[in-house]
Amino acid sequence: MADVQTAFDTAIGLQPPNVDFRVRIPGTDSSPGNFVSALGSKPGFVSALGDGHLYLNGELFDFRSFNSPTLLEVGEFQVRDYVETISAFGSPVTRTYTLHVANNNFPDGNQPPEEAQILGWNNYTNDWIYNETNWRNIDRALHISRQHGVRLIIPIINQDYGSPTTNWVGNFNDLIRHRYNIQNYTVAQQAVDWFTDREMITSFKQIITYFLNRVNTYNGIRIGDDSTVLAFETGNEMNWGNANRTIFERPAPSNWTIEIAEHIKSLAPKTLVMDGSYSRNPSEAWEDEVLNSPHVELFSYHMYGSGDTLLYHQLQDRVKAHGKTFILGEHGFYDKAQVYESFYKTMTCAGSLVCSLRPHSENGGFVTHGEGNNIYSYHAPGFKNQTSTKFDTHEADVISLTYDASYRVLELEPPPKPVPSSPDAFLVTNGTHAGLSWRGSAWAQRYEIFGAVVQSSRFNLISQSIQDNVEAGKLFVPLDPTDPTKPIQITLPEPIPERSHSGWVDTKWCAPGSPSRCSIDVTFPKHESGSQNPLLNQAHRSIFSEGVNLAQNFYRRLLPMSPSTPESSSQFAGGWFSVRAISADGVPGGTSQSVFLRTGDLLAQRNGCTATSSGQIARAAPKALLLPPNLARQRFFLRCISLSVALKKALKLQDSAPVALLRYMSATWPLTAAPRAKATRCRIGRQVQQPLC
Repeated sequence: MADVQTAFDTAIGLQPPNVDFRVRIPGTDSSPGNFVSALGSKPGFVSALGDGHLYLNGELFDFRSFNSPTLLEVGEFQVRDYVETISAFGSPVTRTYTLHVANNNFPDGNQPPEEAQILGWNNYTNDWIYNETNWRNIDRALHISRQHGVRLIIPIINQDYGSPTTNWVGNFNDLIRHRYNIQNYTVAQQAVDWFTDREMITSFKQIITYFLNRVNTYNGIRIGDDSTVLAFETGNEMNWGNANRTIFERPAPSNWTIEIAEHIKSLAPKTLVMDGSYSRNPSEAWEDEVLNSPHVELFSYHMYGSGDTLLYHQLQDRVKAHGKTFILGEHGFYDKAQVYESFYKTMTCAGSLVCSLRPHSENGGFVTHGEGNNIYSYHAPGFKNQTSTKFDTHEADVISLTYDASYRVLELEPPPKPVPSSPDAFLVTNGTHAGLSWRGSAWAQRYEIFGAVVQSSRFNLISQSIQDNVEAGKLFVPLDPTDPTKPIQITLPEPIPERSHSGWVDTKWCAPGSPSRCSIDVTFPKHESGSQNPLLNQAHRSIFSEGVNLAQNFYRRLLPMSPSTPESSSQFAGGWFSVRAISADGVPGGTSQSVFLRTGDLLAQRNGCTATSSGQIARAAPKALLLPPNLARQRFFLRCISLSVALKKALKLQDSAPVALLRYMSATWPLTAAPRAKATRCRIGRQVQQPLC
C-alpha cells in the first residue's frame, strides 16, 4: 500500500505543541464528495407549467426520492446527514413532516412543549404562542438544505386521525383545543369543524403568516421568499370526517383548500402549493373546484401496499386533465422490493417520495423507526445483510432502485454512489472496556479502522470492513491500546432472513365504519420513536473478546483523551485510532480525526488503580463517572484519589479537579450502603479541607 500524507486532528481538535499531525494512511487518494446534487446546486424556484412535470430554470426537475420526516426537528448533525443523503439523488427533493403542536397539557396528550413549534393560544395577544428554539431548527434545516441544493415540500399541519392514540406530533384538533380551551379530544372533534369554523380558519392562517413571514435566523432570507421550498402543502393527509368521526371518505372541502392556498400564495407567490387532501375514496380524491384553482399547482396522493399502485394512472390522468401536476407524496410498504422496480418503470408523474428515510445518529449507528409488519425506515446506501431486527431487509434494494430511478426519470444514466466524507470518531465504553465508535458519513457502505503507536508514524489497517447498520448508540468496536496495530477480529450475528412486508394495514384509518381495508377490531399501535435518547434504560454487559456483537448494547461516550505532552509516548503507553469511510462502490472517502486511548486509562484495563497523580485522575475519572454508580467502582476511585501523593500539591496549584470529582461523587453516589467508602471520603475531605461528607 502506498503511503499518503493526510492531516489528522486530535480528539479535542487542538494540536499539542511540537507534534507532527501529518500521518501516513494508505489509500487516501480519493477526495470525498462535497454533497451537492450530481446535477449541481441550482438557484431559482421550481415551477409547474401544466404539462404534468416540474422544471427548474427551464430544465426538467422531476424527482424520485424519500420522505425525511424528522428533518425539521433534529439537531445539526442529523440535518446534515439527511441533506447530504438526499443531495445525491437526481433532482434532490424531500418532504418533511408537519409542524408540531404541544398537547401534553391536555389529559390525553403526549407532545411536550420542548418538541413543538406551537405551544398554545394567548388570549391577551389573540395569537398563537410559539417555541422560538424549535422554529430555529426549521431555519437551520432550510439553510443547510439551501447550501446543498436540496428542495423541500413542507406540509403545514397534521390530520386528526380520530383518536389521541394516533396523534403523534399534535394535529389540527389540538389547535381547536388550544383555541377554544377544550380539554377533551372527542369533545373538541364534535364541537368544532376544523374545515368550516371561521375562527379556526382565521387562526390557522395566522400560523401560516407567522411561518412564511419569518426571517431565517441563519441566512436572513424570509421563508416565503426562499426557493429552497419547492412547495407548501396545505396539510398532511387532510381528510373531512363526518360528525361522529367514523367516515373519512371526503377530501378537505374545496372552499377551505382554496382559501388556504390563496393565503399561502399571497405570502409566497413564487412557491408552489400542493393540496394535502387524502380522501379514502380515490374516485373522489379532489373536488373539481380545487383542480381548477389557479392557486394550487400540485396534487398529492399516498399509496401503501402493492394494491394501491393500481390506482396510480387513474389519479394522475385526472390531475393532468386539469392541467395540473401529480405528486406521489408518500408510497411504499410493498410486499416485495421488486414492486418498486416495476412501479418506477411505469411511473411518469412529476415526483414520488418513498416513506421513509432516517439519518445517522450523533451517538453512532442510525436512527430507526418501525411501521409494523417488518417494515422499517431506510438508511443510505442500504445494507443487504441486516443483523438488527430494527432494520429493513428490503433496504438495499429500495435505496438502490430509487437512486437509479431518480436519474432515469431525467433520462440520465445513474452515476456511481457518492464518495462519503469523514466520519467523526470517538471513544466509548461498555462498562468494563473502552472501544471505538463514530458518527457515520452519509452514503458510507463500510468503514476501515486504522491504528498506530505514535500519531506521527504509519497507521496500520486493523479492520477493513465494519458497517454501522446498528441502532443509535450501539456501534462499538473494542480496542486494545497495548497493541494498537493488531488486527481486530469481529464476529457478527447471522444475517436476518429477508422478511415479507405483505399484509400491512394503515391502522390509523381503521375506525368503525371506515372504508379502509381492515378489521373493525383493531388495536392502535403507538408510533415508535427513533429519537429516544439511546443512553436511557441501557443494559451494561461485558463485551471484550475475539468475537463481539456490534449490535448488542448501548454504549456511553467517553470524554476525549490525548497525551499531555509531545513526548507522551514515553510517559503514557497507548494507541491512536482512526476511521475511514468507504463508498458503496469501494472508493475510499474521508478519514476521521485520530483518537488516543491510554493503556493505563482507568477504563482501558481491568486491573486495579494505576493512576499516580491527580492530573491523571482528573482526566480519567470523569469518563468513568458517566457510568452508573456502584460500590466497587466508587471504592476504586476513592482508592485512586487517596493514593495520589500529588493531591495537596495540585490543590496548591489551584487544580480543583480532584475536589470537583469528590464533590460530584458526594452529590451523585449515595454511600448509605458503603460505610467504609464513606469513611475514606470523609478522611480525604479533611485532608484537603473540603466538606465532602
